[in-house]
Amino acid sequence: MSKAINVLIVEDEFLTADTLKDYLIEFGYQLSGIARDAQEAESILDKEKTDIAILDMNIQGSRDGIWIAQLINEKYKIPFIFLTAYSDSQTVQSAVETKPFGYLIKPFNKMDIYTALEVALQKFQQIESSVELKIESTLKNKELGLNEHLFVKEKNGYGKILLNDILYIKSELKYVEIYVQKKKYVLRHSLTEFMNFLPPEHFIQVHRSYAVNKQAVEYIGSNYLKIEGNDIPFSNQRKEEIISAFNFL
Repeated sequence: MSKAINVLIVEDEFLTADTLKDYLIEFGYQLSGIARDAQEAESILDKEKTDIAILDMNIQGSRDGIWIAQLINEKYKIPFIFLTAYSDSQTVQSAVETKPFGYLIKPFNKMDIYTALEVALQKFQQIESSVELKIESTLKNKELGLNEHLFVKEKNGYGKILLNDILYIKSELKYVEIYVQKKKYVLRHSLTEFMNFLPPEHFIQVHRSYAVNKQAVEYIGSNYLKIEGNDIPFSNQRKEEIISAFNFL
């Protein structure tokens, strides 16, 4: 795995939960938590970063695994896999209606778990990529001005940001981090791709990993720009371009 995946286990049988935990750690996953009931599961989902959940359908309490699956669909928008000892047609139908990304019958082995998780994560990534491509395509032929806005992906949907409110953009591998005052958005784009969405007269790339909103720059040092107390490095190769982008006395 290229990055740590955080898994929530919802299981009220201690031995099963402990076995799942051992398998996940062995394969390099991380745990966001282990919940015995719906209340604990919701608390973990609210407080911890969770990328995928394994849900026992028949946990203790009035709210079962299917209830948690419906909550995840409505609020958290992450993939989940059902785990159950029952495989009758009515149980399967109830599970299918929540659109899980996998379905495992007890008893299971560690390769069953690993395969189910990897397939679920791959399917979810494909869906997410498809949504991003559709949204990106709405920008293809538009010339955006500084007072226009973008809807940027957040955990449970898309947040609206004005281009004028963007302070700077930082590139991290295949992602960009967009800094808007005290908030940060993360998108699956390269810096070059994201710069194509921004008005070039207002945004400038100053380093292979950084671009800035020229109006947000408060100070220009010998090899850095200061924005909201943050030092943004610029490269020597871009120094002339930076000098020509600002007015000096």
